Amino acid sequence: MSESPEYEVPEHIDNPLWHLVRRYARPYAPRYLVAIVGTALAQVPQRVPAVVVGVALDAILLSSTPYTLPGVPTGWIPTTTEGQVTFTIGLLVTAYGLDAGLSWFAGRISGTARLRTLHDIRVDTFDALVDRDLGFFDERQTGDVMSVLNNDVSNLNGFGNNAVQGLRFVMQIAVAFAFMAALHLRLAALLLVLPVGLALLGRWYTTRVEPVYEEVRESVGRVNAMLEDSIDGIATVKSFAREDRERDAVAGASREYRDRNWSVIRLRLAFNLSSWSVASFSFIGLFALGAYINLNGAPPVLGEALTAGTLVTFLLYSKSFYGPIRQLMLDVLDSYENALASSKRIVAVLETDRDADDTGETLDVREGRIEYDDVCFGYQGSDEQQLTDVSITAEPGSLVGIVGPTGAGKSTITKLLFRFYEPDSGAVRIDGTDVADVSPHSLREHLGYVSQDPFLFYGTIRENIGYAVDDPGQAEIERAAKLAGAHEFVSELPDGYDTQVGERGESLSGGQRQRVAIARALLREPEILVLDEATSHVDNETERQIQESIDALAGERTTLAIAHRLSTVRNADTIVVVDDGRVVEQGTHEELVERDGLYADLWKVQVGDIDAVSESFLARARGEDRPSERVESVLDGEVSR
Repeated sequence: MSESPEYEVPEHIDNPLWHLVRRYARPYAPRYLVAIVGTALAQVPQRVPAVVVGVALDAILLSSTPYTLPGVPTGWIPTTTEGQVTFTIGLLVTAYGLDAGLSWFAGRISGTARLRTLHDIRVDTFDALVDRDLGFFDERQTGDVMSVLNNDVSNLNGFGNNAVQGLRFVMQIAVAFAFMAALHLRLAALLLVLPVGLALLGRWYTTRVEPVYEEVRESVGRVNAMLEDSIDGIATVKSFAREDRERDAVAGASREYRDRNWSVIRLRLAFNLSSWSVASFSFIGLFALGAYINLNGAPPVLGEALTAGTLVTFLLYSKSFYGPIRQLMLDVLDSYENALASSKRIVAVLETDRDADDTGETLDVREGRIEYDDVCFGYQGSDEQQLTDVSITAEPGSLVGIVGPTGAGKSTITKLLFRFYEPDSGAVRIDGTDVADVSPHSLREHLGYVSQDPFLFYGTIRENIGYAVDDPGQAEIERAAKLAGAHEFVSELPDGYDTQVGERGESLSGGQRQRVAIARALLREPEILVLDEATSHVDNETERQIQESIDALAGERTTLAIAHRLSTVRNADTIVVVDDGRVVEQGTHEELVERDGLYADLWKVQVGDIDAVSESFLARARGEDRPSERVESVLDGEVSR
């Protein structure tokens, strides 16, 4: 299985993650600001218990110092031991209550802001994806595209959670340091060596984990694509008894994802062990230093002495100091690198050119005249030309059939009409307006389309037929179904138009799906109708019914009908014969049969008159005649009109 192409971030965007933050978090800036303030304020009561416990230890239990608290007037503090115990308990209850209340408030505000931001990112990313031209999806597997919407956006949510946690850590570290500085400034300053060491470890970690995370995100896309293919094609897998092959393929993709994730885990473990060692030895060193000062007095460099209560407070704060620094370096940086890899894929979708940017004039279809003027086209990345000098005219209200061998370029012709792709040269016009000059959305509002393998959405028949317009009435749906030859079989179903079609319409037969799709296109009442082998999966009777409907509609709208069964377009006003990307014949059915060219050979094959087929056609069918040689022989004397 080939790999999907990479998602490339535009050069003007240096950091795609911060690009998303600036673009999508800005509307909720007041909420984020309130959450930041709430988080900061919550850190003050969180740090109060350690100070209170240290003071109470010295003043109440050891009776070595008076009961004094920074910022608290002496007159507020009881003088009796019982009163001081009660006062201490009251302070602890108040501190924990304020901490819980402020933390809950900040978490609620930040949570709603974060979810709304991610909602906007997901919706805009989906909007950008559906606006991509078909070439974007031709190059990528569905599972890989789905991983951008699901996994990558979810990774941003994980980063949002950790960013809030990181903010809390920063506030916690700052407040803890402020309290320690108030208790013993020089000892607190000595502890600043720790963040420098952890910062160096964090730098080492991020430089190594960033490229690995990019590989992990790519491998997630491949796993999703593999699973998508296997599940979507489960009937084919089982019919060929290839479950083992799919299992091995999924195992291979999963193994690649496992190995790359293991690389991340190894780096995390190395950083975790190193940072844990630094923090642990710092805690041990702080205790040893504090014990030495308490027993032997402070050296001149540290100045004032250190009481037992102050040492306990410092040790409690060290957990609020060392732990958050480690978590800040590990979890927050880790989720940042993961989110950065995901944001590159999201920004690549959001910022790259969309489907012709949906800019241009608004198309006004007055008559429905279609012209292909010397159109040439080749798919991107292919050296072959799919269409060469194609010139076709469909008069208003006419039925134009397009026929030819498999792979001749018939469907490609109609895709250019919808601007799914742009021609390399030449022009496609509707009522004299080049479709390249109008917005794709405006263009497609005037077109109806039925493919040879129609897609039905999970839901009811009513919902699938009514998909083409907003709020259609039952009478409109039934009228379209009757025109498409679908009403009779739908009426016989137990739930009628409320019958569930299953995923991709699997509960219906191929012919039934096709008739529902035709009804969906007719409900829109387009000025131009394109049928891409729309009767390829129906029986002869249903084809006759659909053919009668098409003939009846032909005078009301211009219709292009690609046909494998030539009987479908036998009554067309013009039949265009395409071979190897070129128009080799044009005319009515009778004219083309009389001309005895490629169309005549195709007709003889379909009516069973094999003995009358030309030798050159038989040689080509056996692979003895190359298409290009056949085209040249036809072009020499068979092309007309």
